[in-house]
Amino acid sequence: MPRITRRVVTPLMLSLALAATLATVGSPSQASPAALGLTVTHTGTGPTGYEVTFRVKDSAATSMRIKGTWSFASTESTSTDPKNADAVAITDWGPGDFPLQSPNQPGEAWPVASMTKDAKTGVWSYTVPLPSGTFDYQFYADCASATLSGCTAKTDPANPAWNDTGSSAVFSQVYVPSDERFGTADLSYTADAPASKQGKLTEVTYPTANTTTGDHQLAVYTPPGYNAKRSTPYPVLVLSHGGGENEIAWSTRGRLRQIVDNLIASGRVQPAIVVMPNGSGLTSGSYTTEITGTVLPYVEAHYNVGTGAADRAFAGTSAYGTQANNFLFKDTTAFGYIGVWSPASGAPAVTVTGQGNTPIDDAYKDPALKKVLGIHLAIGQQDLGGNAPMMTAITEREGLINAGVPFTYYSASGGHTWAFWQQTLHDFLTRVGFRATTTAVTTGTSKLTATVTPASSEPATATGTVQFKADGVDLGKPVKLSGGHAVLRGAASQWSGKTVTAVYSGDKLYNASTG
Repeated sequence: MPRITRRVVTPLMLSLALAATLATVGSPSQASPAALGLTVTHTGTGPTGYEVTFRVKDSAATSMRIKGTWSFASTESTSTDPKNADAVAITDWGPGDFPLQSPNQPGEAWPVASMTKDAKTGVWSYTVPLPSGTFDYQFYADCASATLSGCTAKTDPANPAWNDTGSSAVFSQVYVPSDERFGTADLSYTADAPASKQGKLTEVTYPTANTTTGDHQLAVYTPPGYNAKRSTPYPVLVLSHGGGENEIAWSTRGRLRQIVDNLIASGRVQPAIVVMPNGSGLTSGSYTTEITGTVLPYVEAHYNVGTGAADRAFAGTSAYGTQANNFLFKDTTAFGYIGVWSPASGAPAVTVTGQGNTPIDDAYKDPALKKVLGIHLAIGQQDLGGNAPMMTAITEREGLINAGVPFTYYSASGGHTWAFWQQTLHDFLTRVGFRATTTAVTTGTSKLTATVTPASSEPATATGTVQFKADGVDLGKPVKLSGGHAVLRGAASQWSGKTVTAVYSGDKLYNASTG
């Protein structure tokens, strides 16, 4: 099998290198053996078909270690070892294995390995096979502590984060493609999109009374081709990190830009603006008030975004999954779409009686909950977060079910990790965010007309089909939408005096609805 070697220094260079390498399969290696940064090599051999070599120069250091998010687990191993004390080593990786800390808990309990120094060049290197996906890594020079306690991590100077102002990244990232022959998953939605299809990330400082300095940070994603004067405003997603993190967590470890870029390029979502606040460093007042009272007014004044709830979404992980619950249950009308991901707390109580009934807190009975356009609740199947997010998610799920509140539930193999949250964001955008529709039907003497309207301000017209029904019985075959309308012609006797409904099928951009 020919070897394909890719040298990666920055996210843009990664996409260019991948394109160039794939176009020259079988050519000699393009990377110098002493090149700094990282090299992704297609080995075509087990366990994953790929390996990554990391190189960093530090002539003065007497030791160098690398920490990376590449310990793994399987559903089988965690069934008897939920804390992942005996993690699946990368050399034993198999199809279906997923990244998980060891021990399985919040924080960064990931493997640490010693790097090898080239005495002539002062370059330290380490090579490891990796499956598909995006992995975080950082370096530790001259750290005497076995646990890295008291030592300072540094990111890869040859693979820096996108921003040079605002908060600093604590990890660098590497994307590894999939070789399906080894059972690795297709996670190419976390790779860089082609340069012409990439949106823009901007570090923004906004004024606020909620810090000692009088200002604070936002990271803002604008989609490719963003038009500040577009007649249809863009929907806005407020995307919050977990506890102790900052405004660039989602755009680095969460692969926000890559995920949204790829979904837009593939036609699976429409362009949106994403605002990533910094929840750390606020001095007083609630986070939810900071968002609605300060962040959103600033964003609305500086970007072409919709101002109604239908054009707004909020999602957060872990501690800020709690904030998502605060919006959902205490400020329900602020956002049309809510993502509650690995929530640390915030679910109203559900009482298990063991007698066939499940009393729920009155908060679940709020009629406003049924008017939220989309609720997305997510939890990793192996999440053992310190505040029992699994219990919060299960409680919330049962409460919403028993109250008859529509929601979308996402759960997959994974823990309290960015690998799981990347998948969660992808699921939210492709199944919930800004996808709601309303369907209305009008009756006439010789025709029925259904009109499907996006609930959010979106430029695309709904496509797909409408099935007309009279008293629940199909009237003919589904009718194709044209310009957002579907017309069924026939005799009024078919529907006169009956309850007429129109069931919209949904399409790749919009969800189904009935009217």
